[in-house]
Amino acid sequence: MSRRAAFLSSISAAVVAAAITAGALLLIGDGDVPPSSGNAATIQNDLLAPESARAQPSAPIPEPVSFAELSRSSVDWAAVYARVVPSLVSVITEQGAGSGFFVTSDGHVITNFHVVTGSEQIFVQLQDRRRFAAELIAKDAGNDLALLKIDAEDVEIVVPLFGGVDDLRVGDPVGALGAPFNLPNSLTVGIISALDRQRPSGSGTWQPMRAMIQTDAALNPGNSGGMLIDERGRVIGIPTQIESPDRTSSGIGFAVSSETLLRALPTLLEGTDFEQSFLGVTFQQDSTGLEIRDVSCGSAADEANVRAGDRLLQINGESADTLDELVEVLSEITPGEEITITVQRGFRRLTLDATITGWPTERPDLGCG
Repeated sequence: MSRRAAFLSSISAAVVAAAITAGALLLIGDGDVPPSSGNAATIQNDLLAPESARAQPSAPIPEPVSFAELSRSSVDWAAVYARVVPSLVSVITEQGAGSGFFVTSDGHVITNFHVVTGSEQIFVQLQDRRRFAAELIAKDAGNDLALLKIDAEDVEIVVPLFGGVDDLRVGDPVGALGAPFNLPNSLTVGIISALDRQRPSGSGTWQPMRAMIQTDAALNPGNSGGMLIDERGRVIGIPTQIESPDRTSSGIGFAVSSETLLRALPTLLEGTDFEQSFLGVTFQQDSTGLEIRDVSCGSAADEANVRAGDRLLQINGESADTLDELVEVLSEITPGEEITITVQRGFRRLTLDATITGWPTERPDLGCG
């Protein structure tokens, strides 16, 4: 899959806002909450390792030789559930409850950032109902992800396998595991309704969430941070939002893709927040490249004196005159880095200097180009 889905940081926040209606985060609050009592460089390869390399739960489903041999119309969801549910946990705070799942064998749990943000105490409840205090290790606010850690000395942990977005098709069956309305270990099933959706993050940043998976599998408050799985029991997404006027399932739910998670996970495991760079331009793409339409005030493009009408050519000497190329370059740049922006202005080719920033927490002002 192109890296554009997770890392496009250059489209105007105003365009994002205009495209969004009434989204809802899937954190359950004001409900009955029970009282509280790797190596970064190899983590993605580890998580995508063949299933034979991992200990499986007691009731695995047979591994098909290929997708072609698996009937997508008659999935044995009971067997899939038995394989995956040992990885699922509930995440409980003084503000409400959500879901999560293990991503390492030493007790790291992924959930949504909106499930734990602002909480002084976080607890993870396991399948055997034991509850452990959890520490917030790091976050990816732009993608609404948070990494937690529990003391896993006496915990038997099952880490799920992950599937890639490139394998997915609209119409493919999916299942959602979580704790809707404080009902742990719930499974709902549906299909993939759409791919590559864009949503607002709702987590203290103006950065849009991209490459999201849309599903009609029922998602309700408490599903946040759980697992969206394919018919083989592989995690393909993290349920995060629904489109609903009353915060209950209307058959339009959204999940952060597994590839977005795996992109951020090595950084999160190092205890560092994952941030994406904000160039600060809106543009129009045509057959000749990217034409700058406007510039956000205070952004790297503003500092570099990029102007409306410029044609974007390069970032740091790397080609960026198509949307895919721009996303590719920006995904490798960390906020705070010095960058060069090469543009075509009339008959002149200019290379401009700036310090790139992260995404703003409030809607940026346009009109500075």
